[in-house]
Amino acid sequence: MASIENLKKKAQSCLAKKSDIPMSPLYNMANVAKRNVTSDLRFLQDAIDYLTCKAKAKMDFSADEKEFLKELYEAFWWGGMYKGYKEAAQLANHYVNGDGNDKSNPLRIDAEVYKTSKIVIATMTALRKFISENHKNKKYFYEIRCDNVNFRSKTYAKPLMKMNFRTEGKMKLSGVLEAAQENHRLHKTDGHFYLQAISVIVPGKWFKTTWRVDSLYDFEPFEKHDYYTHIPLGTGMLVLSDGLSEYITKIGVAKAFWYRAEWTEQWVSP
Repeated sequence: MASIENLKKKAQSCLAKKSDIPMSPLYNMANVAKRNVTSDLRFLQDAIDYLTCKAKAKMDFSADEKEFLKELYEAFWWGGMYKGYKEAAQLANHYVNGDGNDKSNPLRIDAEVYKTSKIVIATMTALRKFISENHKNKKYFYEIRCDNVNFRSKTYAKPLMKMNFRTEGKMKLSGVLEAAQENHRLHKTDGHFYLQAISVIVPGKWFKTTWRVDSLYDFEPFEKHDYYTHIPLGTGMLVLSDGLSEYITKIGVAKAFWYRAEWTEQWVSP
């Protein structure tokens, strides 16, 4: 009963600050980005704040409100492409226009955003050493992910946890890789991810390794965390609640999905 009463109070609070819904968020975002029209930024933010309040109260959304949220994510595609964040743009657009790919059929994205990352390059070097070491010791397993406990215990894996998280990225204690804060293209694509190595032996000392990143594109609900995504616009910032981004999967606007980046190389065992 208490939870129902709380939801009613939240609903009343939302209705008290009802905001008009922009009919063309891309137009408003362009006005802010190109002309720094602060009234358009406020218009967008007020609408987002109002819908965030409604989502927290688990209220119904109108057709116009759903269309606004869909168009908002589509606008992120245009903004991402304009700023050179093509992978992030592709993911945002697929969230509201895709079919919710499962893990067996992930959406494919360009691997360049990962393979040029300093933390990825360093992790690849350490994983090659691990694969070679196991091969020499006749421990034949050739699928390994960076969070493997035995791998993380090696001396050559330890420096991954001490890298500069701002400029290089780093490995966290759990084994997940964190994108460098200053690598905006990767950070906006995938802030935390695992690198997997799938290797086969080529005659001689050669290995052929397929490097893979599989990730789920989703957002944390209100009940778990109070996270926010900040979207720079002009000299200001549009703030979007991750809880709202997650809630729109419950009202038919978006679908969480799996995606994959993959590349292959041949290398010689040292």
